[in-house]
Amino acid sequence: MDFKNKESRLLFFKYAIPCAETLAKRGFITQRYRKKLMKNVIFNKKIPKDTEKIFKIANIMCEKIAKKLGKKFIDKDVIRKYFLFEHDKIVDKRYKMFKDFDPLQCRLYSGKVINLKNRKIIVHTIIGNKKYKNIFIPNLKIGNFVVVHRDFIIEKINENLAKRLWSLKEKYFKSTKSNY
Repeated sequence: MDFKNKESRLLFFKYAIPCAETLAKRGFITQRYRKKLMKNVIFNKKIPKDTEKIFKIANIMCEKIAKKLGKKFIDKDVIRKYFLFEHDKIVDKRYKMFKDFDPLQCRLYSGKVINLKNRKIIVHTIIGNKKYKNIFIPNLKIGNFVVVHRDFIIEKINENLAKRLWSLKEKYFKSTKSNY
């Protein structure tokens, strides 16, 4: 299934690229390729056709969600539905299989920007305050709400979505009583 447009495909890569480190550790891609792909995403350069297939699970899940919603393309809503609301389930399954990544860091969190320091920005999330790389979002300000994944700020979101995601994480952590 194709992406609706270039912007949707770019959003997919912004959300997926933090997982490339794990793929490189597993030998599925090289560190050199991971860095090149990241540069292409950061600078909005052409990303070769079918590159999204290296993120096999995310790509398949987005296709399934699009079909379930009766869509002919993967659009931004489908991408957000997967990464913001379904990704944790996949993280849990993959962690049980491989145990070669930090499942707490692989989750996506909503947070609030509390300090700006060059390209490292401190964001308050449910897992605490942490420095994140800001390579995707220009002009962030203190007080902005964002989504973070691993060490990256992925995108700016509104306060209502941030609160909804925070609440879902609270429920998730209470229900799993995670022993990671």
